[in-house]
Amino acid sequence: MSSWLVKTGVQRTISVLPRSQWWNSLLQRYVTGTLRIGPYDEFYAKLRACRRHLDAYRTFSRRPREDFTVVEIGTGWFPIIPIGLHLCGAREIWSFDIVRLLRADTFRRVIDCFCSFARSGELCQVLPAVRASVLTKLLEMAPSAAKLPPAEFLERLNIHSLIGDVRRTGLADGCADLVFSEGVLELIDPAALLDILSELRRLASRDSVVSHYICIADQFATFDKSITPFNNLRFSARAWRWLKSPLVPQNRLRASDYRRAMREAGLEIVAEENRRGAESDLARIRLAPEFSRYDRQDLLVLFASLVGRPPESPASAERCASEPQPISFQAPQFDGA
Repeated sequence: MSSWLVKTGVQRTISVLPRSQWWNSLLQRYVTGTLRIGPYDEFYAKLRACRRHLDAYRTFSRRPREDFTVVEIGTGWFPIIPIGLHLCGAREIWSFDIVRLLRADTFRRVIDCFCSFARSGELCQVLPAVRASVLTKLLEMAPSAAKLPPAEFLERLNIHSLIGDVRRTGLADGCADLVFSEGVLELIDPAALLDILSELRRLASRDSVVSHYICIADQFATFDKSITPFNNLRFSARAWRWLKSPLVPQNRLRASDYRRAMREAGLEIVAEENRRGAESDLARIRLAPEFSRYDRQDLLVLFASLVGRPPESPASAERCASEPQPISFQAPQFDGA
């Protein structure tokens, strides 16, 4: 049996247990090794993601603010991006998740990585917008990460870690200058996606920017090298309901679906960048019938970055939607990377 089938079977069993995310964390920590963070893998990648979202805001906001506000969807295990945005001037950040994934040990590792990168000078090379005074405060607070619960530590940075349904955030209209997600939209039930994007649109003002990075590739392909990143396109919707992980439930939507949903939620797409896989990998599988309607280039997209904003007028929304501007995934490299 393929290892990805074993993994999804184990996660399906775990999902019915009390404290399923705790049991899943043990699986990730001691079996798959995915709940680990080192200076040049997860941490560095998240710093570059922070830079990408920040650059999107500064580039496409009609009036970017120095003391901007942020809403994040998907706090996750490692709140690296919100802390990075705080260091770059965000005065208030609301970060939403459906369950509490913050853990004391992994959070301490995050703070340790920030301190290490700050001392080496690498932090400011990846994030040139880091403010010295804010960084100094974080370094002074760092020892308390061993004593305070992660959510309380974050609260002292004016980062609010919230648990709840993001379709009903309870936040004020237009409260966020930057709304973003990193590897989250692909886990949302398609039936709820438009409602969530519409709520995020409500939180955005005329000058706001909405930035989403979406991992479309089959998540099991990084774990099971015998399958391609397109493996999940082989299965019908009925089969996929049983084969997908209930803890990390990929919806299998394509880049065109997310683009359409953002427009329907009232956003114009001002920038888009797609990373495509190999045609030879896609050719190895027999597509399920529901994917036959998609353009081949759309099916090849494995990672997508979409940046939107509220339109100034219907005419400008149509023009920007038809001609999205290219954006870069790559942050500047530094010595030793």
